[in-house]
Amino acid sequence: MLRLAVLGHPIAHSLSPAMHRYALGSLGLKGSYEAWETPLEALKDRLEEVRQGYRGVNLTIPLKEAALPFLDWVSPKAQAIGAVNTVLSVEGLEEPGGVGVEA
Repeated sequence: MLRLAVLGHPIAHSLSPAMHRYALGSLGLKGSYEAWETPLEALKDRLEEVRQGYRGVNLTIPLKEAALPFLDWVSPKAQAIGAVNTVLSVEGLEEPGGVGVEA
């Protein structure tokens, strides 16, 4: 089962969970997509939670920029931009763990 989330502060207004749950269902994929209230000062701990069973998360501003130091690997494009939109938890890569992916 895919476990996904969006992190932000404030996040209660986000339409991301409804849109992504619909997409998962439409594609016949089993999964969840949650909204996690994540103030900037809680980001590092939240990303550690992602490593413990989540496939990935989307980030809102200012978390997009603040996440970079906590990731194991960041794509060259995301490095150039200075921000990531999506963080994947990936096993089996040369750089396992949190991966910054620009979107």
